[in-house]
Amino acid sequence: MSKTMNNQNQMNQLLSAIFASDSILLFAHISPDGDTLGSAIALKLRLESINKQVVLILDGDIPTYLDFLPSDGIVKPENAPDPSLFDLAIAVDVSCSDRMGGGEAIFKRTKMTAQIDHHQTNDGYAQINFIDGQAPATAVLIYRMFMDQDQRPTLQESICLYTALSTDTGNFIYESTNAECFEMMAMLMCSGLPLAKYSRILFRQKEHAFVRLLGKALPSLHMFADGVGAGLRLSQSDMEQVDAKAGHTDGLIDYAIDVTGVKVAYFVRETPEGRVKASLRAIAPYRVDEAAMQFGGGGHRLAAGCGLDMTLDEAQTAIEKALIEAYRSTEV
Repeated sequence: MSKTMNNQNQMNQLLSAIFASDSILLFAHISPDGDTLGSAIALKLRLESINKQVVLILDGDIPTYLDFLPSDGIVKPENAPDPSLFDLAIAVDVSCSDRMGGGEAIFKRTKMTAQIDHHQTNDGYAQINFIDGQAPATAVLIYRMFMDQDQRPTLQESICLYTALSTDTGNFIYESTNAECFEMMAMLMCSGLPLAKYSRILFRQKEHAFVRLLGKALPSLHMFADGVGAGLRLSQSDMEQVDAKAGHTDGLIDYAIDVTGVKVAYFVRETPEGRVKASLRAIAPYRVDEAAMQFGGGGHRLAAGCGLDMTLDEAQTAIEKALIEAYRSTEV
């Protein structure tokens, strides 16, 4: 069976389960980004429009740069309803089940489980798995579901889907960007999507906390492996000094990977719990997903992340070693 046919069969199976369900739980991943939230909220809006009871479970806070997205019906795991009362659970853009955080146990207790995802590292943890590792964003799979039913996105759905697609393709500059992205964008524009407004919010507008964190992160720039690697770091003290939240660090890693000559890069920061969060990036043909997996993380070839139970200095050393190995193991 061809990959295209398999994807179609997966989507048909999921759509059948949706239409057979009256109540549905949706799940986004921890440390939420534009794709997991935009895709999940777009799906939530569409399901509600066909009279489904829907609750979106999110273990974490919505990043401030995404606070324009509709947030009604989003609850934390501790406030989630009894999953036994729901017919179907759908994880959206969640590469492995533990990425749901506190929502994982709720997901597994639902009568039927499904997922929609585009991560190549996904192991198919649900009963129904609609996965396309070649898709540039999970938003594309949501869009395919809409189109399969001859349902054009509404304006609100288009805003959510644009948010998801544009952020996961780096505003359409990542290698994963393909013709389907622009076919989808044409349809979203037809809904009346105010592109200039949301493009500015997502890619130009910077919060004060981000700019102040940038001022603290840039002096930490560390070049390694003869200039093909670069890293940035922030301590918890740095975060507290500017009253920053985790979401305020989004985009800082770009200042490492965008240095001329750099092929692999990282950004590490301390968390209030004493762990270290790491974001990894690469320029093709190099990859960082396997490096992230060494520390229990994952993601895409060119963008991945992980958490480490070690000090900031130890994490920086370990990440650099993993990235050097990733760089040297790639045949160009």
